[in-house]
Amino acid sequence: MKRMKKLLGVILTCAAMVMSVCACGASPEKEAITVTFMNGDTQLGQISGSAGETLSDYAQYETIEGFEFLGWYETPTLLETSKKDLASATFSKDTTLFGSFKSLQLAEDTRVWYIVGTGGNPNLAASNWAADVDASVKEACQLKATGNTVNEFAITLNLYEGDQFQIIHDWAWDGQKGYGCFTSIDDSQMANGGGLSGEDSKSNINVLMDGNYTVTLTTDPDNALQDTLTIVRNGDATEKAKEPEPEKVYEVTDATGIVVKGSWVSDWSENKELTRVEGTNSFTISLDLAAGTELYFMVFDNGEDTGLGMNGSAVTDEASKALLEEAYNVKVATDGTYTFTVDAETMTITVEK
Repeated sequence: MKRMKKLLGVILTCAAMVMSVCACGASPEKEAITVTFMNGDTQLGQISGSAGETLSDYAQYETIEGFEFLGWYETPTLLETSKKDLASATFSKDTTLFGSFKSLQLAEDTRVWYIVGTGGNPNLAASNWAADVDASVKEACQLKATGNTVNEFAITLNLYEGDQFQIIHDWAWDGQKGYGCFTSIDDSQMANGGGLSGEDSKSNINVLMDGNYTVTLTTDPDNALQDTLTIVRNGDATEKAKEPEPEKVYEVTDATGIVVKGSWVSDWSENKELTRVEGTNSFTISLDLAAGTELYFMVFDNGEDTGLGMNGSAVTDEASKALLEEAYNVKVATDGTYTFTVDAETMTITVEK
């Protein structure tokens, strides 16, 4: 009897060990996720999957008659840095992907494209960000059709460290092409210089390395999301950089005014005038702003824009910086009522909340 009890005890112990091993080896359930596939504002479909695993059956959404599929992106603006290779990509949560579909029958682009900005290239400097200039300057800044493919335009020019530029059409700023439009870029040669809109596709391109470069633009007049830029360094610059003009010192007068615009309007079209603090050269304004709102301050004289402006770099004191996010523009960190004070003599901005 004792022997049977002992045997039964051994059996029960072994069974418990087996169950323990099985329990330890059990795989935890993987979190279910849903990936939504879009073509612009149109939903193509959804696929259910598991977090951390690749998807299947996504190829069904990559075919649209009359279009060539170019890839999936996590941003609706199809930023190259957000491109995903679904053969290897995994996702940890519900995700929306945006397809890049290029028409196989492109309309002819009859617009005239230019490079504009500022810096050591004399033509770029003369363009002064699409100021009112002579026709000869526009001609020197114009991208010309390459003839290699439909709607491909290019310009070869010397660029120098510190130069800034963007690509625009018809000497106007609607539809500008900035840093985010490059399909590939060498970050030792070019950098994202930010801009008023806060959108990478409209950000300035900052030159980090002197050289002779070819900038190429490919467009789809019916779908601006398909517009892309490439830039190739051909070698060293073939001429020396233009000597910079002496910096003009603005003298504050009774006719000076300060105006602010911002992203509270999607196209930044609304200007608000600051109030001059009596007997000083300081100007102030209080605004109710949502978190993430960006602002840019401009100097006016007799109601005319002087071309002088102030962005986030004009905020220099630590107390003011603590109320802002780090950005090209003045960008508030949280919802609230903010008071901005501009010292027109020092061109600095202080912020209170």
